[in-house]
Amino acid sequence: MKNIEIAQKYFEYSNMSDFNKITELFSETSTYSSQNTWLYLWVVSIIEMQKRFHGSYEYLNWNIINIKEEKPWIVKIDFEFNGIKDWWKIEFSAIEYLVILDGIIQHVEIKNK
Repeated sequence: MKNIEIAQKYFEYSNMSDFNKITELFSETSTYSSQNTWLYLWVVSIIEMQKRFHGSYEYLNWNIINIKEEKPWIVKIDFEFNGIKDWWKIEFSAIEYLVILDGIIQHVEIKNK
């Protein structure tokens, strides 16, 4: 699978809250960094954080606006998020970078726009 396809699968699985499939895309030593949720080391802590995040919403969805491979191992994704949390509509957009080596997501970096 090509890196862009892996990135698209990651968003697809995230929209389904399919943590088993998300886990399969990462290595045990993957890292995750976001201005909004902080820094997570190892896939176990990444998935725990994602479960808490997903569980805090009644509805959530990520929509890819643009996706491109910046370098042979870095995929840049411009996305919009919308969700419902405690009856409030939440919307934001951000840029996500995925470092993908040998078909495995090694690092996720999310930056606010």
